[in-house]
Amino acid sequence: MMNIELNNLKPIKYFLYILLVFCASCTEPKPPQVTFDIPALIGKNIDEVRKVLGKSDDTSPDPSDSSVKGYTNWYHKNGQELLIDFDPRTRKITRFYIHPDVPYDNLEDVMKVGNLDSIETMNYRTEPRYSFLRSYSGIEVIIR
Repeated sequence: MMNIELNNLKPIKYFLYILLVFCASCTEPKPPQVTFDIPALIGKNIDEVRKVLGKSDDTSPDPSDSSVKGYTNWYHKNGQELLIDFDPRTRKITRFYIHPDVPYDNLEDVMKVGNLDSIETMNYRTEPRYSFLRSYSGIEVIIR
């Protein structure tokens, strides 16, 4: 009779095990921190930005072909990625793109990663990027 009672508990035991595994895999997202100070980088050329941010994760040299209109460097820091588009001839930066490793639920969190207070200023405008779940997968900062 005791064996029957233990067999009745087997489904509950499996349910509790699955629940434990599920809860252990759920993690609270980290609150965003300022990782890249985009406003401090605006107005600088790519060489000046490289002095501030250090060596780019992109190891290929800048294009020497004068017909190339745009080129991208990227930086990865604290789970965030920053792509910087620039004109290799003029060295002028045209766009920053902040791409977190994990999408955020609100735009303010993505903006905080880049130390951005406003969606639009006289120096830049932003365009949010969405993942398929409508969370924010990044933000473009277009230089004016």
